[in-house]
Amino acid sequence: MKKIYAFILIILINSLELFSSLNNDIRINSDIVEFIENENQINFLHNVEISSNFVNIRAEKAIYNDISEVISISGKPSTINSNKKGNTFDGKAEEIVFYNDEKVHLIGDAIMKYNNISISSNIIIFNPRTGKISSE
Repeated sequence: MKKIYAFILIILINSLELFSSLNNDIRINSDIVEFIENENQINFLHNVEISSNFVNIRAEKAIYNDISEVISISGKPSTINSNKKGNTFDGKAEEIVFYNDEKVHLIGDAIMKYNNISISSNIIIFNPRTGKISSE
């Protein structure tokens, strides 16, 4: 039993380290948290809210995969907005994916508003620290 708790603690710390590039103070709230040891992942389910000094995210589900170090966030839609002064943006998409290189992908009916410019595409890629945006 101690091994399970240690494993859960390690995964949780690693998941928060992924977000640490966005902020030192990350808060994740959800109705349900599942630790799936054999898949090395943590599932945050129902009414997911992720907030930091840089971003706020709302979704129905967030999955952190410890092997790929990727957080996939989904909802109908999932929303993201900035908290950083001078770098304001709002976006929504069916799925939001955080990669460990600080890039964020908005996927599926993606819309982003950045400095009074509105962008829509099937996929929008941006860096929430710098505000750099691209689409494919």
